[in-house]
Amino acid sequence: MKNAALIIVAILFLVMLLGIFYFMPIESIWISLGVLAIIVVYHFGSRLIKGKQHREEKPNRWQNLTSLLVIFLLIFLLFVYILKDVVSSILIHILLVSLIFTMMINFLTVPLAIFHKLKEKKEMAKPRGSFYPRVSIIVPAYNEEKVVARTIETLVEADYPNKEIIIVDDGSQDHTYDVANRFASRTLKVIRRPNGGKFAALNTGIAVCTGEIIVTVDADSLIGRAAISEIVKGFEDPEVSGVAGNLKVFNRDKLITKLQALEYITQIQIVRRAFENFGSLTVASGAFSAFRKTAIEEAGWFDKDYLLEDFDITIKLLKAHQILHGNNEAVCYTEAPENLRDIYKQRLSWFRGDYQAFWKHRDTFFNPRFGIMHKLTFPYMLISMTLVPVASVVVMVTSIIMLINGEWMTLVLAFCLFTVLQVLLSIIGVLIADDDLKLVWLSPLFIIGYKQFLDFTMIKALIDIILAGGTYIRRERVERIGDVTKSYSQRPHAASGILEKPQKEIKGHTVVQ
Repeated sequence: MKNAALIIVAILFLVMLLGIFYFMPIESIWISLGVLAIIVVYHFGSRLIKGKQHREEKPNRWQNLTSLLVIFLLIFLLFVYILKDVVSSILIHILLVSLIFTMMINFLTVPLAIFHKLKEKKEMAKPRGSFYPRVSIIVPAYNEEKVVARTIETLVEADYPNKEIIIVDDGSQDHTYDVANRFASRTLKVIRRPNGGKFAALNTGIAVCTGEIIVTVDADSLIGRAAISEIVKGFEDPEVSGVAGNLKVFNRDKLITKLQALEYITQIQIVRRAFENFGSLTVASGAFSAFRKTAIEEAGWFDKDYLLEDFDITIKLLKAHQILHGNNEAVCYTEAPENLRDIYKQRLSWFRGDYQAFWKHRDTFFNPRFGIMHKLTFPYMLISMTLVPVASVVVMVTSIIMLINGEWMTLVLAFCLFTVLQVLLSIIGVLIADDDLKLVWLSPLFIIGYKQFLDFTMIKALIDIILAGGTYIRRERVERIGDVTKSYSQRPHAASGILEKPQKEIKGHTVVQ
């Protein structure tokens, strides 16, 4: 029943995307279809040659960028066409171009995400084998006294028979070490080291661990009882080097955290599922991911002076033609920031880290031997992290000018169209994630409000990295709330083992009692 509803909503969503063409001039329709056709061939062509990505090819800088350049050329031609008209029509056409960007991304990612969901159900039906390799769970911690105890409890009680837990206190200035050390045992080590950054804490844990599989967990994360067992299943395939867990927002009691919960579902999960069809991920989040120890060692461990160690190691593995997947049954709950200031700090660090990694690995754009990273992942991320936020700002400025000029009816129609598309996209994401449909009512804020906040933060991060020449920038520290560490006696659902959330919201992924 849910699959049928998902497919129906997806068809409606795609039909509406195509229906946008009705409002376009005929010349714009053909140019837009050309853009989409090129991208479809580009993406699915990459999928077909996936099995050949280990083959060495002679680098040819210009030939390798042909597909990407054609896409930008077609978009440029569209701009040339619409700008040749009278000046009064330019503003409306800018809104038209923003719709094209939306179509380019969603027209591809949504069908691929649904395909992955249906394929995943077949994989889940397969019986679990006897594959239980030694697992080392590494938790880097710096000033995490508010949250680390509850994280350790979930790790200790995780249902996996062959694991060790290593807590690395990276020179905390609070009581993190004392709190963690209370759990020390034969299978749980607590290491104290001088402050050197998250990368150093991770490398310290890797150096002393005994596991074949390394699982990284942030100190504010809560994992489901079956999460370790689920994330390890992916390594039954000897070609898989990394598996990302399914990150969800736990503290959903405020509007701002509910927005982030929906963002994780619609803007992270859908894209991740789409890329998993290609054996690729945009990032294996450090909050909860697993890697083969040999793959980490061959990639050169975690590098220093990078804001996003997880994104950097993901790129290094993909450049080495390693296969990375996700497991959506390996659920991990994280504490989301509860005010705009902390969201700004968190996202600023994330986006700076993304751009910093782009700069470090810029050779990926020009060398075909990097396989799927060169052909698909990096071009997609470049478009979504540069053109899309800039287009969003242009649309906002354009909308203000149109209001001043009295063209409010066009704006209202555009807003309604965008909102309906976003609502449908949210429904698709929630159905895929089997999450709370009540989150869908927040969709309009992804058209006006929250989206502009994220886009401006992204542009600010890009400017910061450009001014810094791609070098290291200080990580923004987000204040921990400690909500996820409240004792069960304080929660109304303590007896049932549900963490003060409706059962529907975390169905099938009960966190340990």
